[in-house]
Amino acid sequence: MPIIILFILITGTASYLLASEQIEENAYSSIKDTVTQTRSYLDNRLSDVFEQLVALVNHPDTLSIMTKKPEEIAPDDYIRMDNHINRIYSFYNPLIDSILVHLHHGHFVLTKSESLTSSIDFSYDEYRKRFHGNRQEYYWRTLHHEEVFSNQQENNDVISVLKMIGNPNTPTNGVIMFNLRRDFLENVLNNALIGQNGYLILVNREGYVSFKQVKEEYQLNDVVVKHLQQLQRKNGSFQFQKPNGKKMIAIYDTLSVNQWKVAAIFPEEDILQRVNYIKFVTLAVIVVLIVFALFLANMLAQYLTKPITFLVNNLKTVTNDGFDLKLSIHAPSEISILYNGITDLMQQVNALLEQVHMEQEMKRQLELAVMQAQINPHFLYNTLYAIKGLCDMGMNKDASAMVTALSNFFRISISRGQEIISVQEEIEHISNYLFIQEMRYGDDFSYTIDVEPHILPHSIIKLTLQPLIENAIYHGVKQSRGAGLIQVKGYQQDHDLIFEIHDNGGGIHPERLAKINESIQQKHYAGDAIGFGLKSVHERLQIHYGPAYGLTLTSNPGAGTIAKVMIPQEKGR
Repeated sequence: MPIIILFILITGTASYLLASEQIEENAYSSIKDTVTQTRSYLDNRLSDVFEQLVALVNHPDTLSIMTKKPEEIAPDDYIRMDNHINRIYSFYNPLIDSILVHLHHGHFVLTKSESLTSSIDFSYDEYRKRFHGNRQEYYWRTLHHEEVFSNQQENNDVISVLKMIGNPNTPTNGVIMFNLRRDFLENVLNNALIGQNGYLILVNREGYVSFKQVKEEYQLNDVVVKHLQQLQRKNGSFQFQKPNGKKMIAIYDTLSVNQWKVAAIFPEEDILQRVNYIKFVTLAVIVVLIVFALFLANMLAQYLTKPITFLVNNLKTVTNDGFDLKLSIHAPSEISILYNGITDLMQQVNALLEQVHMEQEMKRQLELAVMQAQINPHFLYNTLYAIKGLCDMGMNKDASAMVTALSNFFRISISRGQEIISVQEEIEHISNYLFIQEMRYGDDFSYTIDVEPHILPHSIIKLTLQPLIENAIYHGVKQSRGAGLIQVKGYQQDHDLIFEIHDNGGGIHPERLAKINESIQQKHYAGDAIGFGLKSVHERLQIHYGPAYGLTLTSNPGAGTIAKVMIPQEKGR
């Protein structure tokens, strides 16, 4: 017991020290991540707006207006510029409150805002006095009351980004200005979780912007704000002491688009409160563990050790006697669960072994089916016999055409050992097959092929359609009276390719059709409902593309049968 208590005390103390250190480190890291993420988000959004401003300033339409004299500006110029600012305003409406284009001392003015603007109160001379010294003449203005549009709301505060053009003495001068919404910035800064008394601020050379209401003892003073404004490092942290004794921490990062700083300000006591909470919780856990250990150590030692030893001894027989574990055990529920889990594991292992064996057998059967589909001696014999008959009758052109079709048929069947070919090659393959069959059966058999041209470059498993057409001929059109017709259709549906083989045969009885479709979906070949050909097609499609794809049959007695193949859209081989 003294050893257990000693270990609990050592573990609890070490846990408290490590946990408090880790909590403090995680708190700093979490706040730093918050600052970094906020800076990254603001950078991204403000950069988008700034890029739109730069693009608008440098657009050929804008440059054309700048180079013209006021009297040379035509209505088309207004229309083109209005289209540009409307596009920018509609796309960036969540950020942009209003847009002003003011050129040639006010001779060319365009605006865009949510409310109708009755008049514009703008002085280029005042803005030029206020904004100067930047070589690129792009300026950012901190949060301020919107003062250009005279009928805007009284509390409409905005952030401005603007481009100053020329000066009062140059022929071309003016300003292009985007006003950004206050609520956008407020949502970004207020959504960050910096603790109960922590908050995010945005610092620039004009001051700082903050929206969270905190007590005066946690607010910034001018000294700290000036220090933030003068920092040369892009990111970092520092501590400062408030006159009331509150120790505050600042973690900051810098926006690349305008060099404003995003800073998290929070009191150190917020982090220490979490550490104190961990201290009391750890102490309580240590006391509870000591009492609990003293109580259970004497009662459970014998009760738990005996059944565990019994189970271990019986498990040793699994290695020698196989995977069957049959024993009776009386133990606590935990040991029973362990025993049941081991028993279930053994049963699953046996089931998996049986499944592997069956899948290997199915794979062997499917490989045999593929080989049989590739080289059908009966089809080859009949075709050669038909060619001989054409030669005997002197129909050399027809015989030559059949020889060519037969050569192309086996060329694509072999395909240099490739399993995947293009849809175009597969269609060429069945075209040769259908041509040969049409030559053999004459007027008793005809076919049509209607495949959308844009799906021809996509890929398909070789010998997917030919077994279906062969099945349609021998079990469909040959069993019906009158001229047989095979229709092949191929089209795209969403992101899948669909191929349908229609025949005008006698169709399939619903009960027989249900058995065939059930046999197609079965994992193992039943042998009584369908042949190797259909099963091979379906299994190869599912092995290659997944269970969502494969072969289905639909039919109505007297109305023919449709074999439908669905595969995903895959370009190339």
